[in-house]
Amino acid sequence: MKINIINEQEKIINEELIKHITKYIIEKEFKDGDFELNILITKNERIKEYNENYRHKTGPTDVLSFEYGLNEQIIGDIVISTEQIEKQAPTFNNTFEEEFYYNIIHGILHILGYDHETNEEDKKIMFEKQDKYFKKLVERGE
Repeated sequence: MKINIINEQEKIINEELIKHITKYIIEKEFKDGDFELNILITKNERIKEYNENYRHKTGPTDVLSFEYGLNEQIIGDIVISTEQIEKQAPTFNNTFEEEFYYNIIHGILHILGYDHETNEEDKKIMFEKQDKYFKKLVERGE
């Protein structure tokens, strides 16, 4: 499994932790394999373009996931905005780092096919998994 991180912003990000979290979740939920996942760490202006072009929603968002299928060489792309994460972290009583990794986990789960917009049961399953992985990998640092 190859995790490609493209960091086009200035904030210091622990890329090794991103890779650890990503690999752990994918191996637990899916499998280890010969595939790639791309993660773009950017600012609001760039994620705003993706949000408007692909989701037809105005303005920036925290994280976007583009799932290409688990049988593909590149299984997906995640785009995350550090500006938006920094702005919304206090709303959830999180530090920047907590909010950043919480959203990375959110994006990974979307790549693996989890969804929170279809129905309440799927939403419950996804957020329970998101909370479980956050506690294990970020809060406890396993």
